[in-house]
Amino acid sequence: MEIKHLWVVMPVYNEEEAVGSVIEEWHKVLDASKLHYTLCILNDGSKDRTLSILKDYASRYPEIKIVDKKNSGHGQTCVYGYQLGLENNADWIFQIDSDGQCDPQYFETVIKASSTHKAVYGLRKTRDDGMQRVIISKFVRLFTLVATGQWIKDGNVPYRLIHADIMKNIAYSVPSDFHLANIYVSVMSNKQERIKWIPIHFRDRSGGSASVKTFSFVKHGFKLFKQLRATASSKN
Repeated sequence: MEIKHLWVVMPVYNEEEAVGSVIEEWHKVLDASKLHYTLCILNDGSKDRTLSILKDYASRYPEIKIVDKKNSGHGQTCVYGYQLGLENNADWIFQIDSDGQCDPQYFETVIKASSTHKAVYGLRKTRDDGMQRVIISKFVRLFTLVATGQWIKDGNVPYRLIHADIMKNIAYSVPSDFHLANIYVSVMSNKQERIKWIPIHFRDRSGGSASVKTFSFVKHGFKLFKQLRATASSKN
């Protein structure tokens, strides 16, 4: 499947230490791909110098679109980015994070897989961000399986490429109170077309601190389970 317009979603919250190097790294790789693309960077109510840095890069690179919005959390910001991609006639939507953990070396493999699959996700086989995050991912996998009956290998991974045909049935249906919206998107993607998983290495953060804390995952764990159960029931 030919990629006519790739819409890259990058949510940002208080990433003044990392976002500049991340933009430079990904802009270089995206340019080298020769794809027609838009790098949509969504500033989720940052309180540091992030927005100023983003505006500087946007003035230099015409492919960058900056969206400044009130804080709504990582997942819901991604969903808003998906919606913007659809509204701007993108045929593929690719999501990455702004903290340097998403390594562009796997981008070419993901793009190649899009020739035969409409949902291509990274699978964090190795990672440098600590054992707590590894354990959390395992719990999310188990919660998702029990709640929905679907084995989603890495439901919250930010490295994902989804065709507009799949996304248009998801982006406007995500409940506004769904705390970990990326997991909802993964479940719904897998229901429509089995996800193609690409093994990746997940790097440590380039700076700052994670916007989604370990405590937050624990706190919202039971709510996530109930929401996934409700999702499975309503979409059957």
